[in-house]
Amino acid sequence: MTTQHGLNARFQMALEAASLTVDELWLRYFSMGGEAGRFELDAYLNGAIALPPIQHDVVAHVINERLDEIAPPRAPYSDDFVQARLEEPTDERDETS
Repeated sequence: MTTQHGLNARFQMALEAASLTVDELWLRYFSMGGEAGRFELDAYLNGAIALPPIQHDVVAHVINERLDEIAPPRAPYSDDFVQARLEEPTDERDETS
């Protein structure tokens, strides 16, 4: 069972990992239809005020999009190597064999 405290901690971890300044976060948030001002957003991030659930979801979406942008490369599985080999031009396969 997920607790309110656990969700808040996950939100803060995601926010920190996104490495966005408040200004950068607010610009992305506003661009996605967020209604809070920059100072309201800063106050929300610091726990001073609450935002309506839909506005929280816009903030969360912005953070998650940023995390997708900066995600580290993932290790390929063996199937990926097989597929890449099949997609190589024939002459490249002959040189590496």
